Amino acid sequence: MYESFPVASVRAGERFDYFQSVVDRVFCPMQIHAHGGSPEGFRGVVDVTELGCLRLARVSTQAVTVRRRAADVAHLVDAPYLVKFQLKGEAIWSQMGSAVHLKPGDFVIASMDAPYMLRFQDDYDMPVLALPSRTMRALTPDPDRFLGRRMSGDDADCGLLSSFVAQVVARMARLEAPMIRRVEANILDLLGGVLAARSGDLGTSPGQQLAQMKSYIGQHLHDRSLGPATLAVAFHISVRHVHALFETEPMSVGRYIRSLRLEASRRMLLEFPGRTLTDIALACGFYDLSHWTRCFRDEYALTPRDYRVGIAPEAESGVH
Repeated sequence: MYESFPVASVRAGERFDYFQSVVDRVFCPMQIHAHGGSPEGFRGVVDVTELGCLRLARVSTQAVTVRRRAADVAHLVDAPYLVKFQLKGEAIWSQMGSAVHLKPGDFVIASMDAPYMLRFQDDYDMPVLALPSRTMRALTPDPDRFLGRRMSGDDADCGLLSSFVAQVVARMARLEAPMIRRVEANILDLLGGVLAARSGDLGTSPGQQLAQMKSYIGQHLHDRSLGPATLAVAFHISVRHVHALFETEPMSVGRYIRSLRLEASRRMLLEFPGRTLTDIALACGFYDLSHWTRCFRDEYALTPRDYRVGIAPEAESGVH
C-alpha cells in the first residue's frame, strides 16, 4: 500500500508538527529539530510503500537534525533495521560511537534498537528501507557488524543498490502487486550481496566460527571476564552473534564456559595434589574459592575438598 504525506497540504503553522507526527507513525518516536527557517513554514514530504516484508519510505525536507534517544528505544519491541540511502544532499550519521559522512549515492545501516543521530546540513532526499530483524539476519548472521560503516556509492555493488532503490522510489506510487514482489526480491538480493562481499569472515562457516570460538575459550579459561561480551570483541562480532552460534549447541555460551572451567579444575585436583584450592579456583577463572565450591558441588555433588580427599587413595594406588 502506498501513502503520501505532503507537508505543504496542511496549514503553515502546523507543518512541522505534522511532519513530526508522520515520522513517529511511519518509523517510531524520535526527536526532530528544524534548521534554517521557521518551523511553521517547514517544507517537506514523506512517501511510504510496503514491499512485502519491507517498508520503503522516501523522506525529503529542509535541513533537520534527527535524534533517537534511549527513552525512544525503550518503547519499541523487536526493533527493525534501517538502511538509509543518501539520494540528495549530505548528512552526518552516528550510532554506537561511530560517525560517517554520507554523500549522494552512499548508504548506511542503522539499528532501531540503539540511540542514533542524523544531521542534514541542507535540503535532502533520503529513501529509508526498514527490514524486520529476522529478515536482516537471514541476509547476514551478524548485522550489527555493519553499523557505522559508510557504504560508498562509488563502489560498484553499493552504487548499483543505491541506483535501484532510487528508481524504485521514483515509481513506487505506480507499482502493482506482481512487480512489488519482484522488487522486494531484487532489493534483498542486492543488499545480501553487498553484505556478503564486505563480510570479514567470508568463506568461514558458522561451524568453523564456533570451533574457533571454542578453542579460544579453552585457552582463556583463566580470564574471569571471559563471556559473550569479551568473545564478541575478540572475534569482531556482536554479542547477539555469539549467542546465535551456540543456539544449536546443547549448552549456552555461559554454561559451556562454566562446564570447561569445572572440568579443568577437576583435572587440576587430580594432577596437582599439592596445589591449594584457592590457586586452582583462580587459575580456572572462578572469582574465589566459595564461588568455585558452589559451582563444583552443583556439577559433581561434592565439594572440591571432598573430591580431593576421595581421590587421594586412588591416586596413591595409581588408579585414576
